[in-house]
Amino acid sequence: MGERTEWTARGGQTVEVDYPGPARTVVLTVTADGPAEITVRAGGADGTELYRGKGGWSVLVPPERQRELRRITAAGVKRWQLRLHDPAAAAELTGEVTGTGPRVLVHPGGTAAVDVTHRSSARDVQLFRLVRPTADGDREVLATNEHFGRDDRSRNWTLVLEGPQVLVVEQGESWSLTGRPADLPPSTETVRYGVGDRREVFAWPDGKGSVLLEVEAVDGVLLGLEDHAGRTLQFVHARAENGVQRLLVWADPARRALGPFRGEVLRSRRGWRLELLPVEDARELVGRVDGTGHDVLAYTGPPAVLRAWSLTDAASSVKVEAGAWRIATGYGGPQEWGGAMPVGGPSEPDEPEQVRVESGGRWRLEVVPLAALPTFDRRLVGRGADVVRWAGPPGRLTVRTTRRRGGLVEATVLDERLNPLGVTSTYGRRRHEPVELPHGRPVAVRTWGHDVRWRLVVR
Repeated sequence: MGERTEWTARGGQTVEVDYPGPARTVVLTVTADGPAEITVRAGGADGTELYRGKGGWSVLVPPERQRELRRITAAGVKRWQLRLHDPAAAAELTGEVTGTGPRVLVHPGGTAAVDVTHRSSARDVQLFRLVRPTADGDREVLATNEHFGRDDRSRNWTLVLEGPQVLVVEQGESWSLTGRPADLPPSTETVRYGVGDRREVFAWPDGKGSVLLEVEAVDGVLLGLEDHAGRTLQFVHARAENGVQRLLVWADPARRALGPFRGEVLRSRRGWRLELLPVEDARELVGRVDGTGHDVLAYTGPPAVLRAWSLTDAASSVKVEAGAWRIATGYGGPQEWGGAMPVGGPSEPDEPEQVRVESGGRWRLEVVPLAALPTFDRRLVGRGADVVRWAGPPGRLTVRTTRRRGGLVEATVLDERLNPLGVTSTYGRRRHEPVELPHGRPVAVRTWGHDVRWRLVVR
């Protein structure tokens, strides 16, 4: 810039900044020696607090703010540095840019994906922070890492940049940023395309209750869903090998009216797609259905029993939920039995029951009529979740586990429309009150743990 651009000071000292003339927008960065907590103020030691945190701080300073930010003080460290950077002289992110310590870079425009890597081999704490200064004096943190240890470590991110903007590496031992074209279709209110980590905000569509979210990712993603207040709705791993996957996003009407929900994509360095769909687009669950990964199915048939299996060749669990019922496999081999549960019971009028499946691999669901339930007329021993029918005379049902610490087991007596008539439960060898069991009634056994063994006793 031709003028003085760098100052060094001790903690608590104030630096009088000489901004360049003629007046133009610059980037001001404050960096500390080491990862210490610093407090940056404008107007001297008793002035306005601008930043409080570890390491460095940066701000985009247009001409109209230079008077306000003329006197800068950083406290909490022995030494600190202040630098002025001219965005016009910064490196363009059209290829790979590497460095150590603070640096200002410019994305010239268009849409690009930027791969960010921070490597650390230091024996003490090392900080890395990449930010995007905003015109109002704030800054958006795009990537940050705090590393402590003796081993060489690296952390990677991928960002999507749209339109001209300034980026600032506030600090970092060894970093690289590589820009590449991001050839993405245009996003809409219901369809979002992206590369790398990103947070998307979706308005709730018209209607009530549930909505489907379809996920497709080239290299798989972790996807966190939150409501307007930040409450977690779901957190799932959508694997690339499972192809297109669907999630059920639900919120009661009162919460929907308060604000949109958010989807945060994590641990992705390649392309992905998120799409909102009406819940009516869920495929129908009839007879036997095979699937992969996460899916949502609609059941519109009469009261029945749903059975589940894992079909994966490697260790992978399968979790199935419908209404208040849930069954799950462990992490065993292929053809593992996942259990059985009621489906098609009491629900909202004229609405199908949504069956939610979460899995890392292949699975199978099968709908079995209540008339085909296995029967028992004496003590019955089983494992995991199951549904059976009592064929003996009326009696009183209790459930027990086969081990001293066998886990929690619950047995529910149902009518033919799957309404609960009574519940008995146990934990370990502790007995609970028995429940009346009329002749011919279905009994649904629910366990907390897929491998819990139990025994039904009727007297």
